Amino acid sequence: MSIDLTGIYNDNEFYTSHYVSALLGDDLKGLFSEWNRRAKEEGKHAPSNLLAKLAPRFFKLLSQVKLQKGDSRGSAEADEELKTSLKDFHYELLTALDYPWSPCVRHAEDGREISLLCEIAKADGAPELWVIAAEPGRQDAFDLDPLEFETGLNGDEPENLIRFINRAIFSRSEPPRWLLVLAPSQVLLLDRSKWNESRRLRFDLDEILSRKEASTLSAMAALLHRDSICPADGLALLDSLDENSHRHAHAVSEDLKYALRECIELLGNDAADYLRYRRKKGVFSGEEQIDEAQLSLECLRWMYRILFLFYIEARPELGYVPMNVDAYRRGYSLESLRELEILPLTSEEARNGDYIHQSLEIHFSMIPLCQ
Repeated sequence: MSIDLTGIYNDNEFYTSHYVSALLGDDLKGLFSEWNRRAKEEGKHAPSNLLAKLAPRFFKLLSQVKLQKGDSRGSAEADEELKTSLKDFHYELLTALDYPWSPCVRHAEDGREISLLCEIAKADGAPELWVIAAEPGRQDAFDLDPLEFETGLNGDEPENLIRFINRAIFSRSEPPRWLLVLAPSQVLLLDRSKWNESRRLRFDLDEILSRKEASTLSAMAALLHRDSICPADGLALLDSLDENSHRHAHAVSEDLKYALRECIELLGNDAADYLRYRRKKGVFSGEEQIDEAQLSLECLRWMYRILFLFYIEARPELGYVPMNVDAYRRGYSLESLRELEILPLTSEEARNGDYIHQSLEIHFSMIPLCQ
């Protein structure tokens, strides 16, 4: 199942990139079907529809934020009005995702206060998920990364939110596993087990709510909903997705490992045949005997060059190769060679020629990192 993830960012591979782009939709379609069933049979609004209805209030809030940031003098009245609007929007956002609105205060190990909008606890009372609001200070741009905000969550002096999370939240003797950060224009989902690697899911509300793409809203709802993260019983959907992501990554790694080994063997055998039958060299003994270790190394280098080329051609935004230029794409790219590779070889010259080898050599010479 194809889903549009525009506005949803899998920062530093919260889940593996290939899993998110190719397989996530299939793992979510069961949940989407259940939402549709409830809507038809029970008259319940799907969470994605509830999110879509937040758009008018969000863009009103965004206008207030921009207006306040444009006023360098500031105004206590305007600040209070903005805070009220932000609180109202966060209330509706959490309600749409089935979280209770339960503001409370918890304490860090050093006694600092932590203001929460919501807390979900485990059966034994230990915290499982916290929701906090990241409000930009007057010196912060509203569209910056919320983790860079100088925030006053501790009720004291403003502090960078990253440091605050490190020192006051995840360092507690009994920290929550999940942290939901609500900012004026973004929502962040942090998992304590992935926090040290800066892995997170990030949702750009401006992008998502302006487009109102149904599959994007459904994906956002599925990834942030209370039942997906902290279900009353059973395995959380996000843990199931994580398990599937790891399983897929392992399977891909295994497949790639064996495919790479097979390719190196084929290259090595072909090189030996070329030296033996075309160059008439005695490759098994004497002064011209093949150095097996050196041959393996050269074949490995070739394969890594080809893998690198596949990668940079699949990511034209990196700017290494001009895939948007017809001359390159049709005349030099691996894409063009792949089309040739599947053609039937009907002549002796075609079966024993070295056109692809020569083309690859030219290709390698054009890209400094492959030389």
